[in-house]
Amino acid sequence: MAASPLLAEETRRRRATKRIKRELGHGNWKLVYADFMTVLMAFFLVTWILLWDLVSKRPEIDMACIQRMAADLHRQIDEDKALRKGAVPILIDLQPDSLRLTLLDNNQPMFQTGGAVLSGFAKEQFGKIASAVNMCPGNPLRIEGYTDATPYAGGALGYGNWELSAERANAARRELLSKEVDIKRIAQVLGYGDSVPSLPNDPTNPLNRRISITVLPKPDIASTQR
Repeated sequence: MAASPLLAEETRRRRATKRIKRELGHGNWKLVYADFMTVLMAFFLVTWILLWDLVSKRPEIDMACIQRMAADLHRQIDEDKALRKGAVPILIDLQPDSLRLTLLDNNQPMFQTGGAVLSGFAKEQFGKIASAVNMCPGNPLRIEGYTDATPYAGGALGYGNWELSAERANAARRELLSKEVDIKRIAQVLGYGDSVPSLPNDPTNPLNRRISITVLPKPDIASTQR
């Protein structure tokens, strides 16, 4: 029995509808992927704009004075005939935004054994440092004290390297003040004990005993007035 024309037409229409749906379904993932990539690009664009805005608003650090300070200290060390005979006791580390000066216990001790009294040799070196840092009177200073890992008899609960490093850092602060460094420039005075050795594989080495003075960037005047 032959199918009626109406039934045949309905069958063709259903097949055509299924084919169109199938073709649309195959293309849906492309539309979703395109939307995802659009959102992702928009996210990266907004993030880049925000980061650029933050970076562009950071104040530029004027290192010209700090660089002159480092050069002057190098000059003082080169002209010191006594220092030519041994290892230089001052390490000069010029960083992108600061200057770190480290006074070491190498050939001559900086302090009395187990104490915080500066030796005459150390005072001479602090004189050089004070003369240099006074070239940039607007830059704050951070002073840090470090010891070696030689233990004290009192144990963990008694007087130890933490106290000693802090006292030595304060002795360095007082010495700088005596050399006409403005007290308002002292931003931090810290004692690290033997927790940050310069020679981790040899913690009792005298070279772990040191005082660091970091010349920090000038504070941002605009931000301090907010």
